[in-house]
Amino acid sequence: MMKPKLIFLAAFCLSLLAYPTWAQQKKPVKVEIKKTNVGYTIKRGGKPYFIKGAGGTSYIDRLKQKGGNSIRTWSTDGAKEILDQAQQLGLTVTMGIRMGVERHGFDYSDPKAVQAQLERVRQEILQFKDHPALLAWGIGNELNLHYSNPKVWDAVNEVAQMIHEVDPNHLVTTMLAGINQKEIDLIKAKCPALDLLSVQVYGGLAAVPAQIKTVGWEKPYMVTEWGPTGHWEGLQTPWKASIEESSSEKAAVYRSRYEASIAKDKQCVGSYVFLWGQKQERTPTWYGVFTEAGEENEVVDVMEYLWTGKYPKNRAPHIKIFQLDGRQAQDMIYVDAKRSYPLNVMVHDPNHDKLTTRWELLPESTDLKEGGDRESRPQPIAGLVKPQGVDSAVLTTPEKAGAYRIFVYVTDGKNKVATANIPFYVGQPAQQNTASTSSRDSLYAFSTTPTWADEFDRDGLPDTSKWSYDVGSPYNGWGNNEWQYYTKANKENVEVSDGLLKITARKGGNKDMPYTSTRLVSKGKGDFRYGRFETRARVPQGRGTWPAVWMLPSEWKYGGWPNSGEIDILEHVGYDQDVVHISTHSKAYHHSINTQKTAKTKLSATADDFHVYRVDWTPDYITGFVDNVEIFHFANEKTGFEAWPFDQKFHWLINLAIGGNWGGAKGVDDDILPAVFEVDYVRVYPLAKGIE
Repeated sequence: MMKPKLIFLAAFCLSLLAYPTWAQQKKPVKVEIKKTNVGYTIKRGGKPYFIKGAGGTSYIDRLKQKGGNSIRTWSTDGAKEILDQAQQLGLTVTMGIRMGVERHGFDYSDPKAVQAQLERVRQEILQFKDHPALLAWGIGNELNLHYSNPKVWDAVNEVAQMIHEVDPNHLVTTMLAGINQKEIDLIKAKCPALDLLSVQVYGGLAAVPAQIKTVGWEKPYMVTEWGPTGHWEGLQTPWKASIEESSSEKAAVYRSRYEASIAKDKQCVGSYVFLWGQKQERTPTWYGVFTEAGEENEVVDVMEYLWTGKYPKNRAPHIKIFQLDGRQAQDMIYVDAKRSYPLNVMVHDPNHDKLTTRWELLPESTDLKEGGDRESRPQPIAGLVKPQGVDSAVLTTPEKAGAYRIFVYVTDGKNKVATANIPFYVGQPAQQNTASTSSRDSLYAFSTTPTWADEFDRDGLPDTSKWSYDVGSPYNGWGNNEWQYYTKANKENVEVSDGLLKITARKGGNKDMPYTSTRLVSKGKGDFRYGRFETRARVPQGRGTWPAVWMLPSEWKYGGWPNSGEIDILEHVGYDQDVVHISTHSKAYHHSINTQKTAKTKLSATADDFHVYRVDWTPDYITGFVDNVEIFHFANEKTGFEAWPFDQKFHWLINLAIGGNWGGAKGVDDDILPAVFEVDYVRVYPLAKGIE
């Protein structure tokens, strides 16, 4: 029989085994930031620590296996279990702290609500501050997204001060959506208690080091979300469905963007890739690097390479092409109801494993949120896809008109997968106007002689009586995360010769941005209200180029972009070589909220031939033409400036951007540089009926 003292000791030992290791130790690991000769580094337990992390708490055992060392959460929900598991695996945690956001109704001008939030956060900090797996605290998530009250930053600083008082061992940061001068200035002024900044970017990741310097942030930073091209950044269909990259296209941009920024910027102390898991956001495959079944796509292989310098032995299948009826997603596919169409996927496996394909048809998601808020998954439509083999199937389109997506999943039988999808529309495109072209054209006529033009027939630099220069790369790469620095009157980037304006984008040549180019503006030298605006141009060849001939307001009568409007006469992105776009933007209709008025058409040999691009702008409509064929019409709804700010003077802009949210959505091919955008002429024909 065991003596009572021995029974007690045995029970005590068993209780210790059941009790978490960190609770037994009650000993946090000191984390601090040290300035070096070239930048900054995290010291954890006195040793250098570069964050090789991922956002999410799923499959963190695999994260460890693939060379990752940290995870990031968005709140303290389940924190005890998360921290314990991380500690067992030798990982750290940047623990998110949930904060109220304006778009959900939180009022930072309400002192009682702010104080209650502070006390709630204090209890969370006290509960977990001594866990040895803890690395940092992240105050809120994208508190700058669609906000208006700068008092949020006072609350952030108050929380940061409180954390430092009760927990002197861990770093404190806040996570921003993008990099904006206004927010950086506010945070520098109002949040001195923050140890570092965290930014969250997608298509513009490669430009982050330059942007951080441009906005004047001198402390360290980390990237707490980065990943594929965001659904708000890339190409959209006319029915407002965002076009998603395949898993293989994502893998390429994950690697190129990481290597261009996080891997080499010494001011950056690491990052958390998004998303180490799976979620429904626009689609079930857009952001997660795993499927719902836990299969790993090609991005996981890339992350293992970026973290360890080596790819895994077994690699995911690679999708080259996915087609519906011989067309790809960028072709804006309309189909008839209840008809059969072929599906084809070109895919190979690096290890020559036997592949299996599954297909899924979904209605286009309508539960669309912002800031990563939870979305519901559409219900699959069964019975309309008949597999024909690993690389083909037949789709019978639904009877009901509307927007759908067809998904393909190709697996290797070893938990690796390739994914892609194509949005398509059952039915005919909606008519953009009710009036016929002839009746519209009868409303207004234009002079047959231009009153302002540049024929580019004088060699040298552009005519300074007609053109000035935008210089530099402010506002997050001119608001689009572009990668070029615009130079002034530099013949390396702009010249007139052979009767053509030639704008040349080149690699290097500026310490702030990886490329140089030119942007000409006619503001103050050519400002117009209404008229026919025409150009003849030849766009460059190659992935990563983004040439444009467009117009902006000269006086910004209704406020900053998009309130005062924008007119795009020619826009082109090099990864979609033979497609050109004409668009308008306003407060009610712009690409940031997926409502822009836009049209596109496919041409042959855009880089070999010149084409004529034209916009007819009247008080009642804006109509766009390519080679005298109408492709775009937007009528004045007469509801106010929100929809129609086009009653003020605008001026020309001509530029060649490199990279950016749209132009760089599939990366930049440096082999095509230098790239040249050529313009034969620009001409303005005024209204002929006496309207200004």
